[in-house]
Amino acid sequence: MRVPAADAERAVAEGAALLGTGCREGAAPDGAALLDFWVPAGDADGPGLEARLRGAGIDARVTAHAQDEGWRDAMHAFHRPVAVAGRLLVRPPWEGPRPGLLDIEIDPGMAFGTAQHATTRSCLELLAGLAPGGSLLDVGCGSGILAIAARRLGFDPVWAVDADPLAVDATLANARRNRVGLRVARRAIGADRLPAADVVLANLTATVLGDVAAALPGPPPRRLVASGMRPEETDGVAARFAPLGLAPSREVVADGWATVLLEQG
Repeated sequence: MRVPAADAERAVAEGAALLGTGCREGAAPDGAALLDFWVPAGDADGPGLEARLRGAGIDARVTAHAQDEGWRDAMHAFHRPVAVAGRLLVRPPWEGPRPGLLDIEIDPGMAFGTAQHATTRSCLELLAGLAPGGSLLDVGCGSGILAIAARRLGFDPVWAVDADPLAVDATLANARRNRVGLRVARRAIGADRLPAADVVLANLTATVLGDVAAALPGPPPRRLVASGMRPEETDGVAARFAPLGLAPSREVVADGWATVLLEQG
């Protein structure tokens, strides 16, 4: 995928949401951003993806190519271990754990969510600062990274739900890889009932976060971490959760993205 550099972050988020997979980012000689997404051959609909991105206002040119060994080498170079809040380490399978940090091993080729993106890192940072205990729901779980981190931090039970079957499969595989117990299910926001939980994590988009606010069952969560929005969108998102008694208590802004912790007043 080739997009203007100014649209790279949004293209990564939109592409990952549409394809349910991780991304490698590079740059063309003229400064444009080059984004590579891995998808099964049968799902490589370049024209369809390009049309959807252009419909979202992103000037994208999309082509499909067969995977080669260069992709594997680039994935190894791009996906490096990420330490968060002095408590968590997110790493790919080819890197080892570090003493003193709770270990999370994620296969970056399976689904979106490897802590390389600012929204994932910020969610992990706010999650690591919460007092552990009680139930937790990860809405739009992607690779399962946030749900696995929650189990490592002491939350139980932990639900992980996503509308994409590839994300559900990736979360199950990563849960087995990390030897943690998760309750994983395929759920579509607004169509299927979501589990009730003390804490909710939602790394989505501003529009979908509004859908989550309307879809959460009672009783409402005590705390909710919302991410995937631009800083100018946070007030609107917070307003959608206000009827549930949730109000912003902390915000993290990184790389042009905002993540907000909302708590019961």
